[in-house]
Amino acid sequence: MRFSHEKERGRLPMDERICEPVLRAVAISKAFYSTQALQKVSFELLPGEVHALMGENGAGKSTLGKCITGIYKSDEGDVYYQGRKVAYANPKDALNDGIAIVLQEFNTIPHLSVAENIFLTDESFYKKGWIADYEAMVRKTDELLRYFHMREFIDPMDKMSKLSVAEMQIVEIIKAMSKEAKVIILDEPTATLSAREVDRLFDMIRELKEKGVGFIIVSHRINEIYEISDRITVFRDGRLVLSGADTSELEEMELIKAMVGRQIDDLYGKAVQRDEMISDEIILDVQHISDTRNFVTDCSFQVHKGEILGIAGLVGAGRSELMRCVFGIDPRSEGKVIFKGKEVRKDSITASIKAGMCFLSEKRKEEGLHQDISIMHNLNMVIHAIANRPFISSRLEEDNCREMVERLNIKVGEPFNKVSSLSGGNQQKILLGKWLLSKPELLIIDEPTRGIDVASKSEIYAILRELANKGFSIIMISSEINEILGVTDRTLVVRDGKIVGRLKTSETTEEQIGYYATMGETGGDE
Repeated sequence: MRFSHEKERGRLPMDERICEPVLRAVAISKAFYSTQALQKVSFELLPGEVHALMGENGAGKSTLGKCITGIYKSDEGDVYYQGRKVAYANPKDALNDGIAIVLQEFNTIPHLSVAENIFLTDESFYKKGWIADYEAMVRKTDELLRYFHMREFIDPMDKMSKLSVAEMQIVEIIKAMSKEAKVIILDEPTATLSAREVDRLFDMIRELKEKGVGFIIVSHRINEIYEISDRITVFRDGRLVLSGADTSELEEMELIKAMVGRQIDDLYGKAVQRDEMISDEIILDVQHISDTRNFVTDCSFQVHKGEILGIAGLVGAGRSELMRCVFGIDPRSEGKVIFKGKEVRKDSITASIKAGMCFLSEKRKEEGLHQDISIMHNLNMVIHAIANRPFISSRLEEDNCREMVERLNIKVGEPFNKVSSLSGGNQQKILLGKWLLSKPELLIIDEPTRGIDVASKSEIYAILRELANKGFSIIMISSEINEILGVTDRTLVVRDGKIVGRLKTSETTEEQIGYYATMGETGGDE
């Protein structure tokens, strides 16, 4: 993939961008116990450029950003900002100096408002530890939300706990961009955003580039990196394998090979024909369900045995809410959920699990995994729940852990380490493994590859297809339209809490999904 009109996309050819770096990292090394996360890594960021950091989970991309901003103290090496040597004690010091970082795992305070979260460290709004001018803070937040075209979805006085993951992501990005930093580091900034929000974010990045702001973007989304970045640096196992390559000159397959160390020719497994593997048997029949909060209205659909059903739509359309309602996390006001011919008791997660359903939440930290307990215990949590007793044999726990680690290619170190020690991608694999151990017949997966590298994505897609080929049914919610088109058999498009499009994926285009998601009338094959 290449773009020929670089200037039209806000990107200048490299020979027009030659200037002194605004940020330099020189020979940075960082180890965590026996794991060498970074090995003498050097990096430069120019003013007004977007420099992408890419690589597999655990390759060291995020670690570099954390070393730069004082979240981690590097073992060796130096950081230079605007020509001077710096060593920040914490991200606040870095921000005060002009370097902002937005992490993949958010640093928000749930019980405070959006406005308070954005301006929590802005002393101009405070006096003696108290907010001196809350109204001014709200007005400023309102301006920022309108500038980002998010005011209709987010209110400055909304509590952070009320927001979706995507909305939290947007607030974190707006917070960084409000500080007038000269360097902004974004770790997986588009992981939860719809195509529309991504476009808005990229427009903001281009505007700030014109003002000389430099961006470091950590991402696994190759198509987006080609759209927004000027240069690409690739990490593998804590080392640089490709340094500052001009994006316009780098072929996509060359990039993928640099990231994973091998060729990946078929990311989605499209070569496999699945029509004949989908049974006529209906395993899930959802009849006219609505929720008590009016996020879901009169939704009906069916899932066949062995089918992968995609759920598409814009952020805030009600995709996750629909599936949470089906699974019993959110209460239903009306309608029925029939699984394998039997009605599932509403508003009961336990009943859904015992029936053979499972739900992988996009909020893996809050609703999927316990960060402060071991990898092995996280993997066995559902087994404990099904057994209905607090203890199962340690041998069984160890066998279960070994099975999932090998099957999903999880980089765990020691199984007794806390799950918080793992990268986001490996945590996602732990979440998947936890539910696979319960041997479900229907998997509901919300954003299954959020924050996952291209090699791990390929592995997860292969696992999902393998499960479907064996007769498992899968419902996959995804903000990545390419993922929907590449993996699923049918697609439901959700808008304003209703199903407005029912499409056979093999006969569907990205434009069709976008049409139904934004303005199209109810239609499709079902």
